[in-house]
Amino acid sequence: MSANDKIYYYDRYPHLREKLSQLPDSPGCYLMKNAAGRVIYVGKAVSLRSRVRSYFQAPEGLNPKTAALVEKIADLETIVVKNEQEALILESQLIKRYAPHYNILLRDDKHYPYLRLTLEEKYPRLLIARRASADGSRYFGPYPQAGAMHHSLELIKKLFPLRQCKVKSWPSSHRPCLNEDLGLCKAPCAGHISEQDYRQIVEQVIAFLKGENKDITRRLEAEMDAAAGQWRFEDASRIRDLLRDIKEVQLKQDLDHSARGENFDVIASAARDNEGVIQVFFIRSGKVIGRESFAFSGVGEDDQAEMIAGFLLDYYGSGDTVPRRLFLSVLPAEAGILADILRNKCGHQVALTVPQRGEKKRLLNLAEHNAELNLNQYLQSRERQAERAVAALESLKQALALPAVPARIECFDISHFQGSYTVASMVVAEKGNLAPKLYRRFRIKTVEGVDDFASLQEAVMRRFQRGQEEREQGKEPLDFGRFPDLLVIDGGKGQLSAVCKILQAFRWRGQVISLAKENEEIYLPNQNQPLVLTHDNLGLQLLQKVRDEAHRFAITYHRALRKKNQTISVLEDIPGIGPERRIRLLRAFGTLKAIKAASAEELAAVPTMSEKLAQAVYDKFHGKEENIND
Repeated sequence: MSANDKIYYYDRYPHLREKLSQLPDSPGCYLMKNAAGRVIYVGKAVSLRSRVRSYFQAPEGLNPKTAALVEKIADLETIVVKNEQEALILESQLIKRYAPHYNILLRDDKHYPYLRLTLEEKYPRLLIARRASADGSRYFGPYPQAGAMHHSLELIKKLFPLRQCKVKSWPSSHRPCLNEDLGLCKAPCAGHISEQDYRQIVEQVIAFLKGENKDITRRLEAEMDAAAGQWRFEDASRIRDLLRDIKEVQLKQDLDHSARGENFDVIASAARDNEGVIQVFFIRSGKVIGRESFAFSGVGEDDQAEMIAGFLLDYYGSGDTVPRRLFLSVLPAEAGILADILRNKCGHQVALTVPQRGEKKRLLNLAEHNAELNLNQYLQSRERQAERAVAALESLKQALALPAVPARIECFDISHFQGSYTVASMVVAEKGNLAPKLYRRFRIKTVEGVDDFASLQEAVMRRFQRGQEEREQGKEPLDFGRFPDLLVIDGGKGQLSAVCKILQAFRWRGQVISLAKENEEIYLPNQNQPLVLTHDNLGLQLLQKVRDEAHRFAITYHRALRKKNQTISVLEDIPGIGPERRIRLLRAFGTLKAIKAASAEELAAVPTMSEKLAQAVYDKFHGKEENIND
């Protein structure tokens, strides 16, 4: 955009003029925000100045999706980076963090597991991780089939004597566990293996996970022949089974990415009605060994290249295991940058291409057909769910004599343990579907002991007070400022009466009911007899779904709060253990159970801990074990 191009949309938010005039001509990311300060779009740019200003051109020059976005922009923020590659990575991270409404989002948010080799530890372990992170560990995966990953992990435990314990100091005062006797560990905790020798085992594990299995296979074959020659047939049979498992891993898992053979992934996309699907075929040794599909929202038919780019970065950008060739239905504009990012992650060249003929083209056509089928199934399922939700809301309207269908339903529940750690949950359903992003939780502050009525009153009052304040301040009604059409209380007539007293203070015209769990009776204000609906009534089923979700959300928060407070209270009872030392202990050992199991020497190794304090902590746990809760 040239300097003479006219910039629009200053009449509502004049402060944008100054921000747009100061935009740098540098690569980076930009965050568009609405009037409530919520991030609604994240983008990347080679030149922030040119790209961001392009949004504020004449409205008729924008496509419908961009025009709808610009109408909501009230503020913006930019982040400058060094190059396009950093901008692409940062954009992916920001989209995951904020989940903006106008970005393409992975709908089901699948997180396939990785195998994590903890190289940051003196004696590394091999663990299962749901996400890869920059913590010094090395990640292998992701594994679309968790069963295959567990198979690999169990095989590695048999082949390589890596430690499996959580010891953090070396050598420790622990006696070697049974794994040493079974030949599954070299007992570094007792100093039975040097760090250098242990690292050699780690390097063998890395080679195995990369598919470099010839050396281990030859060694096992020699051991099997020797055992058979000495008539140790039981040992020979055990080694034979190991060799069979190694071959099975080589064939079935996403481990072998050498230049030899036909090892690649085929990635196709389909998009329609603001929804998208990516279909992946995994080909190893020339055979399709697996396939997986991923659903996205906010996708236009012209956005498939952007969807594929985001998928490549999200799916392959965190692990070491990336095929050397990825065949795509659409090539993203930033394909070269993506290839560089993947190369830096996995250590070898990764080619991104669109096949034009031959077997690769046939497989791509098959993947595209499967993507279309999955998209059709998803859209049909969404349509059926929408029809069911409409029917449920209409049923509630009729049963409760509401003036309109309840577009927003909120449900409150209370959880506590003998009157302590009392919490309340607020669960929201919009248009008949649960909306987890809108859930809220409350820690009850003014009620002592067991009093569910007063606890509900406090939670509901705080919710409506916050909503009233947001409305008076003119904030966009996206949080508490959006009042429910139907308020559901988990309980009976008493809980309903208590909440009704609070609601009188607010100008709210919705309906409030309570749902008693024992007989699924619905109580309404000023009615002595409950309303009883049949169990196959869709409206009742929706109320039950919301009520059960409120109970789950409340009890999860209560348990987490109770566990946290128990941990803190036990440590606070020890003289000399203040907040800083308590935090350091928890960071070092992770849980109260691990602190309890630690020796005085291990406790003393934590920064700021003296031998005297460490002994005091040790004595606290081992002198009064019956009072310690994990």
